[in-house]
Amino acid sequence: MNIYTSQDLQRRTGDIQCAAALEPVVITSHGRPRMVISSVEEFARLKKASGEQVPHEILREPKAVVRHGLPYDPLGYDTADIRACALAMAEAALSGRNREFVDAEIAAVEKRLMGHR
Repeated sequence: MNIYTSQDLQRRTGDIQCAAALEPVVITSHGRPRMVISSVEEFARLKKASGEQVPHEILREPKAVVRHGLPYDPLGYDTADIRACALAMAEAALSGRNREFVDAEIAAVEKRLMGHR
């Protein structure tokens, strides 16, 4: 189980959502566990296992979201929140994740810049 601080939650929301889709994550505040974030499927499973009713909001099919004008990102970053997207991309680049994609993007930019001289 992954553990994040409340400050991480503010800075790395997208990463934490991705982690929570795979398994529940713990959010701490002042070193103490404060909450657990899990996927909707895990939440529904726990509700059913405890004999509780699953809230109807969870059971509804999500409405299709149509976003106009947002750039497509081949690595799957959510570009709706450009600041969070940029932070997640920077973190991935600095950590070496997606290295081959970063190198390819740098090469493409360099090629475009060289063509404009």
